[in-house]
Amino acid sequence: AVLNVADPARALALWLAGVMALAVLAMQVTPVLAPAMAASSGLPPSFVGAWSGGLWACALVGTVLAPALLARVDAWRLAQICLLACALGALAAATGHWAGLVVAAMLIGVAQGLEGPMASHLLAWHVAVPRRPLWFSVKQSGVQVGAIVASLALPGLAALLGWRAAAMAAAGMALAGAFALGWARRRLAAPTAPAGSGRWQSTIKALASRPALRWLALAAAAFGAIQVVLNGFFVVYAVTERGASLVQAGAWLGVAQTGGLLGRLGWGWLATRWGATMPFLFALGLIMAACSLSLGLGSPGWILLILFGLSASGWNGIFLAEVARLVPAHEAGSATAAVLLVMTIGLVAGPLVFSGLAAAGSFSSAFVAWGGVGLLGVAALLRAQRLTRS
Repeated sequence: AVLNVADPARALALWLAGVMALAVLAMQVTPVLAPAMAASSGLPPSFVGAWSGGLWACALVGTVLAPALLARVDAWRLAQICLLACALGALAAATGHWAGLVVAAMLIGVAQGLEGPMASHLLAWHVAVPRRPLWFSVKQSGVQVGAIVASLALPGLAALLGWRAAAMAAAGMALAGAFALGWARRRLAAPTAPAGSGRWQSTIKALASRPALRWLALAAAAFGAIQVVLNGFFVVYAVTERGASLVQAGAWLGVAQTGGLLGRLGWGWLATRWGATMPFLFALGLIMAACSLSLGLGSPGWILLILFGLSASGWNGIFLAEVARLVPAHEAGSATAAVLLVMTIGLVAGPLVFSGLAAAGSFSSAFVAWGGVGLLGVAALLRAQRLTRS
C-alpha cells in the first residue's frame, strides 16, 4: 500500500513536521517561562538545567523502547501518543509545583524519545535515498517552528494572561494536534515495516554492529549538547547577565530559532543538490563552536544569533538523513534510535554540566567553554567518515 496522495514524501514530511513542532512547543514551556516560574515558585532560575537533564533522561527510555513499539503499534498511532503525553506534560508544568515539573519532564521526555525513530521509520520507508536530506530536513524544521512559537508567543501570553495560562495554551495545541493526527491516520495510512527485531535490544545491536554509526552518535551527542544549551539557557542568560526583559530575551531566541528553521530547510536543499551531507556537517560543527565562544565573550547580536541558529539548530535533518543512508530502509528506525540514544545522553549531561559551569563561574564563561564541545563533535565526524570510506 502507498499513501493516497500525489507525493508521499511531501505529505509525510509536513505532517511529521507538525508533530515535531507541537512536541517542541510543549518542551519549551518550562525553559522559556523559567524566570516567571522561578519567581512564582521560589525555585532558583538555574532549576531549568536539572529539569532539562531529567527530561532527556526520560527521553532515553522512549528512545530505547521505540523500535519494539514500532513493530507492534502503527507509527501514526505512536505519533498520537507522543502528542497526548506532551499535552499532559504541559498541563503538569502549569501547576508550578516541583512535583508537577517532575511529571512534565517524564511525560514530555518519553514523547521526545519516541518521536525521532517513529518519524525516521516512516520517512525512510517512503522516501528515496537521494531525496532524504531535503525531506528529513523539512520534517526537522518542525523543531524550529515549535521553538519560534514558544519563544515569541509564550512570553507575550505570560505578560497578558500569566505564565500558567501560557503553559495551558501550549497543552491545548498539543491536544488538538493529537486529534488531527487521527484524521490524518485514516487518510494517510502507511504500512508498518519491520523495525529491526522488534525488541528493545535492537537499538544496542545497531550500535555494536556498525562502528561508523557509533562515531556519528558521538558527534550527535556533542551537537545536541550545544543545541539544548542554546534553547534551554539563553533566556535565563540574557535576563540575568545581559539585563534583557523576558520578552526581549524571547525575541532574541526567536531570531536564533528562525536561523535554525532557515538552516534546516536550506541545508537539506543544498545537501540534496550536492549529493552529500558530510561536508555541510563539518562546517556546521565549526560554526556552532565559534558562535558559542562568541556568545560568551560578547553581547548577543542579530548576526551572531542567526549564525548560531543556522548551525546549532540546523544540523539535525541532514544528520538523520546520513544515518538512514548507512542502513537498509527497514533498519532506519532502529539505527535512528541507536544514534538518538547516545545523543540523548549528551542532552542529559549537557544541561547538568553547563549548569555546573555557570554556578562555578557565570553563564558567559560556560558558553565560552561550550565552544570546545563543538570541536569534539567535528572530530567524531572525521572518524565516522574514515570508517565509511574504508
